[in-house]
Amino acid sequence: MIKKIKRVQKVLKAAALHSEEFRKASQMECPAGCSLCCLKKDIYASPLEFLPLAYHLHQTDKADAFYDELELRAENTICGIFTPLSLDGWGCTEYEYRGLICRLFGHSTTSDKMHQKRMVTCKTLKETPAYQELKPAQLLQAPPFQDYYMQLAAIDFQLANESLPINQAIKRAIELVSTYYSYRGTKKPA
Repeated sequence: MIKKIKRVQKVLKAAALHSEEFRKASQMECPAGCSLCCLKKDIYASPLEFLPLAYHLHQTDKADAFYDELELRAENTICGIFTPLSLDGWGCTEYEYRGLICRLFGHSTTSDKMHQKRMVTCKTLKETPAYQELKPAQLLQAPPFQDYYMQLAAIDFQLANESLPINQAIKRAIELVSTYYSYRGTKKPA
């Protein structure tokens, strides 16, 4: 399990770095404190991209409480690690452990049916001058959304292709990590 988690972390870090490099080069900046993408109610993710979060919660003895919190807010589809009361203004309480969708959205591309690169971004960023001035050559520098998800699929095809509402994906990741370590007979991995 720990090897899988480390491999996922490597993909997540690479995606975040690639996205950050593109953001800086393109000068496409999210407005300070925006977080509108986190408020979207139909965000889907895979449990695999949240294994590092689940592992972190397990390591800090917060997994059960966080799982219970997600259970209590079953009708609330806004991401469970988002809070509008964050001190840094962005709203993610577990920014270091956020999923791949969170790392790529806004500053990545996908290919349309004509094989043209298109930004995977929000209306807010599409209205910025930086977005309006993007050149096709610049889009080639953006992280390709599907490439990073293919890297996850290479780690665990089944979990990478399990598309769930974000809170369900987090819960499933917590279940996987908790079950794995409960059967090993250790509270915390060595």
